[in-house]
Amino acid sequence: MRRKSRNNNFIKITAFSEMFLLIALSFAIAFVWSEEVGVVSGVDPLGPNAFGPAVATSQPTASIIPTSAVGEKFGFIGNGQYQWGKEVFPSQQAFATAHPELATAESAANAGGTAGGVGTQTAATGGLPGGGSLPAAAGADSMLGGIFSGGGLGGGVPGLLLSGVVWAGIVGGGAYLIGKYLLGMTPNNSKALGFAGATTGFVGSIGYNMGYTLAGPLVGIGAGALVFLALYKKEKKELVVFECYPWEPPLGGDRCEDCNKNPMKTCSEYRCKSLGQSCDIVNPGTDNVLCVNKNKGDVSAPIMQPWSDVLKPRGLKYIPDTTIRPPNRGVKIVKGSNPCLQAYTKLEFGLTTNEPAQCKVSYDLTGKFDNMQFIFGNTSLYEYNHSIQLKVPAPENSETQTGNAPQIPNKGTYTLWTRCRDANGNENPDAFAFRFCVDPGPDTTQPIIQDTSIQDGSPVQFNADKVPIDVYIDEPAQCKWSRTDKAFKDMENPMSCQTEVYQFNANLNFVCSGDLSGIKNHEDNKFCFRCEDLNGNTMSVSKCITLKGTEELNIVSVAPNGTIRGGTTTITTSLEVETAHGANEGASTCYFKSSQANIDSYTVMFGEESYLHNHTIDLGAGNYQFFFKCVDLGGNSAMANTTFTISIDKTNPKITRVYREEDSLKVVTDEDAQCVYSLTGCSYKFEEGLPLLYEDPIVKSVHMAEWKHDSTYYVKCSDLQGNRPSPSACSIVAKGSEL
Repeated sequence: MRRKSRNNNFIKITAFSEMFLLIALSFAIAFVWSEEVGVVSGVDPLGPNAFGPAVATSQPTASIIPTSAVGEKFGFIGNGQYQWGKEVFPSQQAFATAHPELATAESAANAGGTAGGVGTQTAATGGLPGGGSLPAAAGADSMLGGIFSGGGLGGGVPGLLLSGVVWAGIVGGGAYLIGKYLLGMTPNNSKALGFAGATTGFVGSIGYNMGYTLAGPLVGIGAGALVFLALYKKEKKELVVFECYPWEPPLGGDRCEDCNKNPMKTCSEYRCKSLGQSCDIVNPGTDNVLCVNKNKGDVSAPIMQPWSDVLKPRGLKYIPDTTIRPPNRGVKIVKGSNPCLQAYTKLEFGLTTNEPAQCKVSYDLTGKFDNMQFIFGNTSLYEYNHSIQLKVPAPENSETQTGNAPQIPNKGTYTLWTRCRDANGNENPDAFAFRFCVDPGPDTTQPIIQDTSIQDGSPVQFNADKVPIDVYIDEPAQCKWSRTDKAFKDMENPMSCQTEVYQFNANLNFVCSGDLSGIKNHEDNKFCFRCEDLNGNTMSVSKCITLKGTEELNIVSVAPNGTIRGGTTTITTSLEVETAHGANEGASTCYFKSSQANIDSYTVMFGEESYLHNHTIDLGAGNYQFFFKCVDLGGNSAMANTTFTISIDKTNPKITRVYREEDSLKVVTDEDAQCVYSLTGCSYKFEEGLPLLYEDPIVKSVHMAEWKHDSTYYVKCSDLQGNRPSPSACSIVAKGSEL
């Protein structure tokens, strides 16, 4: 490329030099030839005919210059001066005075017979003021000089044309070279500029030599501009080379996390890696697949901020903790005017990070992420949002607790230190602290039943002898149940409860279990619960739920049954089940399996929680048996099955008989079919044929039409599966005269 650039520069410099020399040479030639005209003719070039047309003029002379003097070096040298040899005279008269010996009779004769009088000069013929004639050499120089001034070829029109051609060549050639090499124009446009220059030179020269010194060149420029506009083309050619290479994702990974922004569409590995060469998937195989920038150049740790949206229970808030020594930082968790949490508070708090990260929490401030004790939120996935739930136990209980999350066994103030680490291994050098305290006062709050395993208003199975149930409490306690709302001490049915402070479930609730009995069918059954904590605080209001007694669930109908006919290799078959009664008037979920399937390989049918259920499958020819099972919300179940046959018919219906009965034409087919006819031929569309009517709407194998003696019936029949003759064929052709 560098060598090519140097060659182009050399060409431009050479072209510019050539144009400069050409223009300079043109002016030099014009100047020299104009001087030569003055030397030979003896006419002052500054006179009226210096560059104009060659016309006969006369001028006064101070003396007569004989023809013999022409052989000497005598001529006009400018500024009104003349030279003879090495002598310079201000005028011809001064020359004659200095050399009287040259004023001879011969000179007088050449001057027209008047010595010292006025002579006549003919510029066109090169004559001298004394009437003499130029030598041959001097005449030739006068013609060459006239080329530029319009005096060539004897002057007149030929001289003007010759001068125009010369100037056209000079200006046009220079314009072409300028356009091509200096302006970088296309070849066609360089030629257009050259023709425009030639036009300017030609027209301008003729106008100027005709005496239009200003208008002539302007007209030439205008004519050249018109020529250029007429020939100019906005055309550009470029060589474009396409090379096909495998697609590559963009460099870096600035857009990796764009893949995580659509909550309705999980990021895939393909979408992730297409966003950047350093993009990669974290948390593969989980419900929280994320795309991150695994860039070796990433040296920034995740930025942690407290997450207010998950702070529970209601009324808690974060306030900056000014006691934390920088560069560490943190917040306090407080509630109103009381800075401490009550016993057995189910505490939830969290933090957010500016990139997917893992987070850990620890009682102590450690220097490394790996040395921290617990996974924040009990998950090691890379996430933006991180939350953790803690159970704050009673101050009196101080047993050592174990688990995957930090426990708060004693009264006082607690600080949990947190660090996070991104997918590139960058971890926070400065930790983030969550600080809170547990109220040291006595526990005076009642236990709270947070939830039950069976929801209020749920149906129960028909004829259920007993129903197991779990009750979830916010603190260790003993619970009872009764069919009526009464005080804790008066309830008849105790429950089995977990009372150790570490025996809470994943939701940080303590569990009491029992069996509800005495459930009546077809009725609402009410059950009430009350609990008492380990400090004697008893619930003053019962938690009551209602369970609905139900009836049997029935399967009313199943389908298909019998034989299903079709005209294709496989037939789309709809399995259908209708249910009734049960927990909610037949609303249930149904399942199906074929006779060949395993006993537990049931497939869910469409129409869940409804009394109508269906499912479509494609089946080929053969005998089939399907089993159905339906279950309602109360646990009632019902089962049924069906058998059917798939028959594949791919042959056209056959006409077994055609006959006349009174005024009717009758056609009998070997299967149920629909028949049409035409009176003109077989090349008609089935849909355009005249229909034959059924003799009996129930029996669709006997067809009839009006009989005409002189008509021919071109009949086509199609069975119920759509099998029919080709568009140009008939099932039968029947002539009325032959029936």
